[in-house]
Amino acid sequence: MDPAIAARLTAVRRLGLLDTEPETSFDSLVSLASQIFAAPISVFSILDSDRQWFKAKVGLTVSETPLDISFCTHALASGEAVFETPDTTLDPRFDHNPLVWGEMGLRYYAGAVIRCPTGAAIGTLCVLDTAPRPPMSALARGQLRSLADAVEDALRLRTELALRKETEAQLARSEASYRMLADHCHDILLRTDHTGKISYASPSTRMIGYDPDEVIGLSLADFVPPDHRSAVLAGLATLFDPTAPDFDPASPDEVMQKPYPALTKTGETRWLEGASRVVRDAAGHPSELVSLYRDVTVQRALQARLEAAVEAKAAFLANMSHELRTPLTSILGFTALLQQTLLPAAAAGHVRRIATAGDALLALINDVLDVSKLEAGQIELELEPTEIPALVEEVRDILSVQALVKGVRLQIINDLNHPCRKVDGLRLRQVLLNLAGNAVKFTDHGAVRIHLQSAGPAGENLRIEVIDSGPGIPEAHRKKLFRRFAQGDSSVTRRHGGTGLGLAICRELIELMGGQIGADARDQPGACFWLEIPAAPAVPIPTSAAEDVAPSGPAPSIAGRVLIVDDHPVNRELVRLFLASPDVTTAEAENGRTAVERATVERFDLILMDVNMPVMDGLAAAAAIRSGCPMNADTPIVALTAQTGSEIEEKCFDAGMDGVLSKPISHADLLALATQILTPQVPLQVKIA
Repeated sequence: MDPAIAARLTAVRRLGLLDTEPETSFDSLVSLASQIFAAPISVFSILDSDRQWFKAKVGLTVSETPLDISFCTHALASGEAVFETPDTTLDPRFDHNPLVWGEMGLRYYAGAVIRCPTGAAIGTLCVLDTAPRPPMSALARGQLRSLADAVEDALRLRTELALRKETEAQLARSEASYRMLADHCHDILLRTDHTGKISYASPSTRMIGYDPDEVIGLSLADFVPPDHRSAVLAGLATLFDPTAPDFDPASPDEVMQKPYPALTKTGETRWLEGASRVVRDAAGHPSELVSLYRDVTVQRALQARLEAAVEAKAAFLANMSHELRTPLTSILGFTALLQQTLLPAAAAGHVRRIATAGDALLALINDVLDVSKLEAGQIELELEPTEIPALVEEVRDILSVQALVKGVRLQIINDLNHPCRKVDGLRLRQVLLNLAGNAVKFTDHGAVRIHLQSAGPAGENLRIEVIDSGPGIPEAHRKKLFRRFAQGDSSVTRRHGGTGLGLAICRELIELMGGQIGADARDQPGACFWLEIPAAPAVPIPTSAAEDVAPSGPAPSIAGRVLIVDDHPVNRELVRLFLASPDVTTAEAENGRTAVERATVERFDLILMDVNMPVMDGLAAAAAIRSGCPMNADTPIVALTAQTGSEIEEKCFDAGMDGVLSKPISHADLLALATQILTPQVPLQVKIA
C-alpha cells in the first residue's frame, strides 16, 4: 500500500470522525464557504479506504460517494494547497465520471486539502457548481485555504478535547484504583510535599495508632524520635532543596529507605522500612514524594536474634576450637617427642596408638570447623597452577601406610592431557584425601584406583574417579551419602567410625569450585566416587635453583633468645622442648602483660605469642611491644593460636605479628620457622602455617 494512503487511513481511524453526527463547528464553516463563493454545493469530505464520506455538506442529499469517482482524490494527489477544475468536461481526469456526465452534472470543482493534527491529508473542504466558472483569483484561493485552515483548527481542537476527556477518564480510573489499593493496603502510604508535610495518608496509619485525618498536615519528622528528625529533614533537602550540599537534580526517582524508628501515638517505637518515589512537575523539578512504609519491627527483632545466634555460634566454635586444640597440642606434641625416643616395642606401640587417636580427634575437630566456615561463607578459593599428578602422589604417600597395613594396593591412572591445572590445590587435596581415605578404610583387600581424566568439550575440566574393590554402596544409602551427619547405616559407624561430615564437606567444597561430585552404581563389587571441576590448563610456576637443589651438609644450627608466651605451662614446656638446642635460650611469660614487661627490659630474637590469654591477650601484647618496647620493636612475633581461618590471621597481622602457626603445633613446622629466624645465614621469610 502507498505510504501516503496508509498514513491517511490510520489518521482517519484515529480521528473517529467517520459516520458521526453533524457538528456545528464543521457545518458552519462549510456553510460559510458556500456563501463566500456563491456555490450551490459545499462539502467537508473525508476519504476512507473505499468511499468519500461527507462530514458536513450544503446542497447535497447523499452522505457519501464511491472513492473511485471522488473529485477529492485528485485534489490530494495533486499536492496543491488548493486544487481547481474550472470545467470538468474539459479535464481528461473526469472522463466518464458519473458525477460529471450523470444526473448531478457537476462542472466546477475547487478543493483545499485538509490535514489532521499529525499532518496526514485526510480530505478536502470543497465548493462545487453545475456550471463552469472562471479560475479563482489569488484572493479567492487564499480565502478557501483560510477556511480549510479553520477546519483543521476545529479538528485539532476536537482531538485535544477528546484526548483531554480520555486523559481525565484515565485519571479518574487511576485515582479510583489508587484509592482502592491505598485503602486496602497493609502498608502505610503517604504523599508529602518538599518540606515533608503530609497531604495524603492511607488508612494503614492506624498501625501506628493514628487515623488518616490526624496525620494530614503533620510532618514526617513529627513521627520519629527527636535525635532522628534532623536526618529526616536532611534527607528531604537532598531531594528537593537545590541549595542542600547533597542535592542532585539528576538523582533517581526511586529512593529506598533503611529501617528507622517511628513513634506511635502512644509513644511506642516501631521500626518502618520505606520506599519512596519522587514526583516531578512539568518542568522536571521534584514536587512531591509518594512513600510506602512497612512495619518491620518483628522482622528486625528476628534478625537481631538470628545475628546474635550466629555470633554466639561463632564464639562457641572459636572457644571450642581453642579448648579442644589446647590439650591436643600437649597430647600430639609430647607424643611426637616420645616417638623420637628409643622405647620398648610395647611402649612404642602404645605411643603410636596415642598418635593415631590424636590425629583422628584433630581431623574430627577440623571437620566441624570446616562445616561452620562453609555455612558462614568464610572459605575462599585460591586458584594457582598445580601439578595434579604430583598432588595425587602426595595423597597416595599420606595413605600408603594405612593401605599397606590392610594389604590394599593404591594405584594412580593418569590420562590427563594437561597435567598442570589452575585449581585450589589445598582444598582439592583435602577432598581427595577424604575420598581415597574412605576407599582404603572400606576396602579389606584388592585395590583402590585414582583415575585422572580430562573432561569438557575442550578438556577444560578435571575429572577424578576413586574406584575401590570394597563391598559397594546400596542405592538407598547412596542417596544420602553427601548429607551432613549421614552414614550408610549404623553398622558403618560401629565398624569404621566417622561422623558423616567428610563427604558433606567434600560436596560443599566441590560446589564452591563450581563443580559436581557423586557416587556411581557399579555392576561389580566396589564403589566409584567421582568429582569434576573447572580446571583450565596452566603453565607451571618455575622453581628457583635453590628449591631444586637439595641442601648438602648438616642442617644449620639455631641460636638466639626466644620468649614463649602462653597461659598454659604445659604448652610452654612443649615449645621449649621442641626448640631444645645448646644455643637457644628460652624465657617464658604466662600472659600478655608479663610478655610486654619482659620485652621492655630484655632483647629477644623471636617471640612466640599465644592469642587467647587472661590479663592481656596476644593481640594487645603484640601491638604494645611494637609501639612501646624499643628493644623488641623489630623482633619477629609469631602467633601460636588454637583459632584458625583468615579472620584470626588478619587480626594477628593487624596487631603487628609476622606469622601464624596453628595449634596443635607441628614440631617440624616450628623448627622450620625457628631455623628461618634464628639462623643468621638464612634470610628472614616468616610463613603462615
